[in-house]
Amino acid sequence: MKNLLVSLLFCTAATSVMAQRAKVASADENLKKQDLEKAKADIDAALQNDKTKNEAKTWLVNGKILEAMGTKQKDGALARQAFASFKKALEIDPKMKEAVLELNGPVFNVYATIANIGYGNLNEQKWDSSVINFKDAFEVASYYNSKNLGGTIPTDTSMTFYLGYAASQAGKKDDALTYLRKAADLQFKGEPALYVILGQLYEEKGDQANWLKAIEEGKAAFPKDKRFNDMELAYYSKTGKTNELLSMLEKKIADNPNDEAALLDYAIRVDNIANPRDEKGNDAPKPANYDELMTKAENAYKKVIAINPNDATANFQLGALFFNRAVIFNKELNSLDSKQQTSPKAKELQSKVEGLMNQALPYFEKADAGFAGKGSLDASDKQTYESCLYALQKIYAIKNNNAKVEETKKKLDALQ
Repeated sequence: MKNLLVSLLFCTAATSVMAQRAKVASADENLKKQDLEKAKADIDAALQNDKTKNEAKTWLVNGKILEAMGTKQKDGALARQAFASFKKALEIDPKMKEAVLELNGPVFNVYATIANIGYGNLNEQKWDSSVINFKDAFEVASYYNSKNLGGTIPTDTSMTFYLGYAASQAGKKDDALTYLRKAADLQFKGEPALYVILGQLYEEKGDQANWLKAIEEGKAAFPKDKRFNDMELAYYSKTGKTNELLSMLEKKIADNPNDEAALLDYAIRVDNIANPRDEKGNDAPKPANYDELMTKAENAYKKVIAINPNDATANFQLGALFFNRAVIFNKELNSLDSKQQTSPKAKELQSKVEGLMNQALPYFEKADAGFAGKGSLDASDKQTYESCLYALQKIYAIKNNNAKVEETKKKLDALQ
């Protein structure tokens, strides 16, 4: 009788385990039917059983159910619980066959759910939350990719950038530097802000080599973005290496004297060095070799125009060089008191203003024709063209050429 009782007890225990494993199977079937409530009730019962709660299959199915719920509800907490459940399954059985067959889609959905919440935080400017969610999404991808389960989650270069960007906005400079540098190394080209912020962070750290590297990368990726020229000039100015920059550019020109783009780049840089601006965009004191630099810039612009007389940018820049000099003399003229307005000095200044305006006019008119002939203009050219038209309008007004003033006004209105 005693032996019979023992046999019955063993039989009862085996039946209980089988019943709970049936719950796991039932949960999986209900998941396939998208009956998530029944699936979750079944798997919860299996998780409460001392035998099945320690089986990898139980945790795998639990993770799949949580993932389906999290994906449907766009719920980051459920997605994280699903990820934890998948990890638990692989801790129990690192080589479980079901993981290879079944985990790729669910894990990617967990990753995407958390990442999308991060993007939502980004749009709402919730920088700290965005950083947390993007980091957690990358953790999911990193973990899955390390397990060799037959699939991978590709590195999202955009999210790498946006994590760095959100971190910079949240004041988390170390994180910002880490992820922005990684985005640059991945050759992300979706946002010039990547290199702008990266350069600023390296500047703050006093890392001159990487500061310059970020600027050069930005110039290469976004050659028409004028910010990188300004950043480069600021770098050479703040590090006291302006002469090095000019020497480097002059050597480049000497090696390629007919390189129109290199000549124009050189001319604009020299022009900017001669006419520096502070961080607020206001005029800064002129360098001691101002006249020398302006002569170099003027000659370089003229060389570009000799190569390509229709280069709209070069014509505008040379016109602006003369125009801006005229503005300086005009300010000096306006600063004279009423008694001095008829003095020889005033007449000399007036003559300089008129002479420089006359020099500027044909180059502005050539630039006007060049930009107008292009038809569709990108943002940079459009901004330059607007500046050209404003300058032309002012010169025509000084010359009392009202017909030209009205004609130029119409062109400006058409640009808006």
